Amino acid sequence: MSFVACSTPLGTGGIAVVRMSGKSSISVLKKITKSKRVPKHSVAKKYTAYDSRGDSFDNIVVTTFFAPKSYTGEDLVEISCHGNPVIVSKILELCCLYGCRIADPGEFTKTAFLNGKMDISEAESVSDIIHAKSIDGVKLGAKNLSGGLSKKVKDVKTSVVSCLAAIEFNLDISEEELQPNLIKNSLDVLGDLVLKTKSAVKTFKSSSIFVSGASVVISGPPNAGKSTLFNTLVGTNRAIVTEIPGTTRDVVEKEILVNTIPINLKDTAGIRLSKDPVESAGIERSKEELNTADLVLCLEEKPKKPKKNYLYIYNKSDLGPPSGDFDISISAKKEKNIQKLINMVSSTLLDTNSTSDIQITTTRQLNLMKDVLLSLQKARVHLSTDFSLELVAEELSRAVSFLDMLTEKTTKDDVLNVVFSSFCVGK
Repeated sequence: MSFVACSTPLGTGGIAVVRMSGKSSISVLKKITKSKRVPKHSVAKKYTAYDSRGDSFDNIVVTTFFAPKSYTGEDLVEISCHGNPVIVSKILELCCLYGCRIADPGEFTKTAFLNGKMDISEAESVSDIIHAKSIDGVKLGAKNLSGGLSKKVKDVKTSVVSCLAAIEFNLDISEEELQPNLIKNSLDVLGDLVLKTKSAVKTFKSSSIFVSGASVVISGPPNAGKSTLFNTLVGTNRAIVTEIPGTTRDVVEKEILVNTIPINLKDTAGIRLSKDPVESAGIERSKEELNTADLVLCLEEKPKKPKKNYLYIYNKSDLGPPSGDFDISISAKKEKNIQKLINMVSSTLLDTNSTSDIQITTTRQLNLMKDVLLSLQKARVHLSTDFSLELVAEELSRAVSFLDMLTEKTTKDDVLNVVFSSFCVGK
């Protein structure tokens, strides 16, 4: 059965787009428009929309895509109507009356994946593009949607499969001793693959920040100037500032861009012992935010063992120099060194030390790349210590299976093709 949904946000607007996908999409369109003509592929045409009683209710522009040359790989109809929720509702109602059903969440992209129009990583990139909180996140999603991630992962997989083929050739086909330099060449390949995979894992932090944003929490004792710093970075008087300790009781947050990086900046209650139950509840929330923050702007002196995701800030340089050890000295009130702080925030958030071409953006991709890395490391250990080719082949096969979950599945024929193209098996 064909399915239908409104692809634009709900509400009033100039235009709304309703999409249908499936074998009956064209026939449903003809019933709504009372048109007998066969639409042309990828050509926009103006129609009149009629309700079930035959009364016209809107002028629409329709673009039709025939299978398999469509987003979903099926016949696909996109109806551009006036952005009145009443009109959208009527079109959806008519589509269902004439044989469609309402689409499940993500069903258009899921169908595209099932019909081989994209792999799973490209499908994930669609969500990245839709939900990215910065233009850099959108660009990253667009790059991966066009096959950027898949191509780089396939390059890694090709190297793994080649190494696996060489190992399996010696296990299953060779009647002689090990191929010359098999161990050395395989160790070289595995060493290079481990480095590439480690570098790819490191990209997750910065990539996910551009797509989903970072949580940055301002923390410190009461009257340290947390709310003043928050207001300065936000650019408005969002948080209440007074000289009374404990003024901030709840977490105040605002989404902003810091050097193109989307962050959710949070002002928290000053952490101290308090008998006030309301303030105590706010302090507990502050502690929870600290545990999940990507970066903490701490308005306290740096301890002997500073935490990795903390920037220690002396905030009242307008009143005198700091007496302890801090990462930076600023005055939020006088806006002194604020740009320097902003630069430190952005460089700290994006400090991955990675030059990888593989940019992973989801937790699923991250976990799979970690699994790949572990299997490659185990294969290298087996190859360099106990020379167990069976265990090496097993770990390499596991690495390939994890890479398959990022792109398309590797078959046994793929490995055999490498075997017979790489060796002179003239028997």
